[in-house]
Amino acid sequence: MQLIPEWMSNIHPLIIHFPIALLVIAVTADFAGLILKRYLWIKPAALWLYIFGALGTIGAYLTGKQAADIVYFPPSSYPVISTHADLALYTMLFFGIYALVRLFIFWKKWDRSTVVSVILFIIAAAGLGLVQQTAEHGGELVFRYGVGTRTQTKTTEKTSEATTPATKINISENGSWAWQAGKDAALTLRQNFKLIQGDWQNVVLQVVHDKDGNPSLSIQTDKKEPFIFSFGPNLKNVQITAYVNLSGFKGRFFLAHHISNPSTYDFLAVENGEARLERMKNGAVDIFDTGITPKSVWLTLKAVSSSGHYRGYINDKLITHGHGSDLKPGTTGFAFLGTGSIRISSINVISLDKKAPMMNMDQQNMSHGNTDEGHSHQ
Repeated sequence: MQLIPEWMSNIHPLIIHFPIALLVIAVTADFAGLILKRYLWIKPAALWLYIFGALGTIGAYLTGKQAADIVYFPPSSYPVISTHADLALYTMLFFGIYALVRLFIFWKKWDRSTVVSVILFIIAAAGLGLVQQTAEHGGELVFRYGVGTRTQTKTTEKTSEATTPATKINISENGSWAWQAGKDAALTLRQNFKLIQGDWQNVVLQVVHDKDGNPSLSIQTDKKEPFIFSFGPNLKNVQITAYVNLSGFKGRFFLAHHISNPSTYDFLAVENGEARLERMKNGAVDIFDTGITPKSVWLTLKAVSSSGHYRGYINDKLITHGHGSDLKPGTTGFAFLGTGSIRISSINVISLDKKAPMMNMDQQNMSHGNTDEGHSHQ
């Protein structure tokens, strides 16, 4: 008999209820033991319930991590999954440590003291708060966002990108923005994006079309120097997606977010078949995770930063996943270091916060002084 049905991608939904039930029953047994002291079997029974419940939280956490790596998340759900994952970790650690302490106290027979028993019960009851919050966020992922269900699809995000007007940058009220290549993509990029590192004179911008007539922006350079392009307001939790062709480029291309200056930002980099999730902070690089870049002429690169969780997707598949402390909010964009030609069809940035600051006047006009340095080649 097949353990996991073919329509279910992960065993996580099958096991999460067991540790919840075991821990709730364990706390209930503890309470009963305080009242029914003559039933000596209740305390050891509660102990074993805590042990098996703690082991269950380990299984739930590990299968949950696996599930998060293979299912699709709509952009608005990333803050919830990050919180859910953090709470699941805290719950596992809490009851893992509690079960060990409880076992030690039982071995020392300290739990025969009423005061000790009451304290242990209060601690465990408080731990159920973690279980409740973890379960609530997990339920929200399923019932509000449809994560892991057959009714949940990727069409919402793709439709958003597809309906973005060509050759324009749309900025939403919460700071989200989208750019899509059109007939004047070179001019649009030059007039709106800020080149915070590099020189406009060392790049050639040109609109090119594929055999079906679809436009993309070609960025060419023969100078092996770093270029960093940024746009938009400062965002905290963010998703940035770009559709790019790097077949004519030799070097590193990366999506960047939380850009404070040329030496501080987070990014997803691809180079020579490898993907890296990294942070540049005050010029020092910290690698969160690495993975393999799938072989494809056109790549859909997506970097997500949400409450200390950093994920890198390529062609809708999770490639890298790292953790760290958040940088202060910053702008978003892309960067590269190498020579050749990069083709970009679209860039889509989604603020994962309910409210984000709008662009100030300096940001809205940040590149007006650049348009006089030369002309875009179309």
